[in-house]
Amino acid sequence: MIAVPESSAPVKEAVETALTSVPSTEVDEVISDYPDGGLQAWLVVAGTFIAHFLVFGVIYSFGIYNSYYLNLGIGSAAAVSMIGSVGIALMDLLCISASILAEKFGFRQVIFLGTVFMSLGLFLSSFTTSLPLLICSQGVMFGIGASFIYLPAVSLPAQWFLKKRGLAMGIARWPRWTLRVTAIICLVLMSLFVPFMKTRIPPRKGKADYTFLKKASFYYLFFACFFFTFSEYISVDFIPLYAQMRLGLPLGDQATIMSVYNGSNIAGRLLMGFLSDKYLGHLNSWVICLWVTVIGVCTWLAAASYVSLAVVSAVIGFFDGGFWCLFPVVVAKVFDGDSSLATLLGTTYTLVTIANLAGPPLSGLILENMAWIGWLSLLQDWHFWPLYQEPKDVFHTQKLYSQKFKSLVN
Repeated sequence: MIAVPESSAPVKEAVETALTSVPSTEVDEVISDYPDGGLQAWLVVAGTFIAHFLVFGVIYSFGIYNSYYLNLGIGSAAAVSMIGSVGIALMDLLCISASILAEKFGFRQVIFLGTVFMSLGLFLSSFTTSLPLLICSQGVMFGIGASFIYLPAVSLPAQWFLKKRGLAMGIARWPRWTLRVTAIICLVLMSLFVPFMKTRIPPRKGKADYTFLKKASFYYLFFACFFFTFSEYISVDFIPLYAQMRLGLPLGDQATIMSVYNGSNIAGRLLMGFLSDKYLGHLNSWVICLWVTVIGVCTWLAAASYVSLAVVSAVIGFFDGGFWCLFPVVVAKVFDGDSSLATLLGTTYTLVTIANLAGPPLSGLILENMAWIGWLSLLQDWHFWPLYQEPKDVFHTQKLYSQKFKSLVN
């Protein structure tokens, strides 16, 4: 063996210094040279797709569990909805922590840790009907795991695509034994794709850059996201319960409606991503998705049959999917190069935690105290058809609640 002289240490140090002193313009050229394709780029998209498929598949299916738990009598509507709300809120609340950990220790490591937490939380929740334990497992543990998977995964495709970024993001953001099977699927699929979740741009050194907080454009995007999120999960959690209580649909039909919702959600992510790249533009497409979803959420209580509820669910799901697949693209476009995308998204999602936590439980309280009348009374003042009465009683009820509404205002 040939011994390396100690005098080579200064040479090694000089080489390392030279390598780290490359002009920033050359580094910027490397960073801005988006592959827009290739095996590794599409493997990242596939991994991110699986992450979204699993995380949001569980979130958007909670309405079925909500109806199931209420039928078991484990708690009130507001209390049971806390299971899903805690999970969603923690997913957003820990986004900044997830982005910091991903930048420091690596994206794959954090995603794998999230996979373990999320799978374990779902698996443990299948063994209990205790409301506090369900909040801890299906709520807290799932939320922690989902955050560590979602935030790192959602920020990766933007490193590999520019011209096809909308399409890439669109592709990427797609009872007891059900929970166990879901947990096993999460663990297996995420473990298979974690090795492919590679970063192209080296993690930023030093402290995170929060200069975007001084820009008005950040707050425009934030408030749009905040109020959108506040109303979004109300329909996700309560459409199945509405189908049962007002339309008399069995659990199988409730699951079918939510399958329509989730299938349309995937279609919306793909199609709106493609249309935004080719024809409409990213920001225009995002605004369209926002407003159509809001209109759908405000009118789904007017559905009077199985078919009409499925149609409204499909519309909400389609444009809701488009909204969330385009949001990282819009953020990257508005703040191009200003800060790490993971930091930007982590900050936004963390700040909308209040909306996620408040929406479904508040709706549960309204449902408990005023039933569906509380949700429908204002719609009736605008001549929406009441679903819980015979046609002959419509005019009388409209007049009654109009008088109550006016007396409250006066």
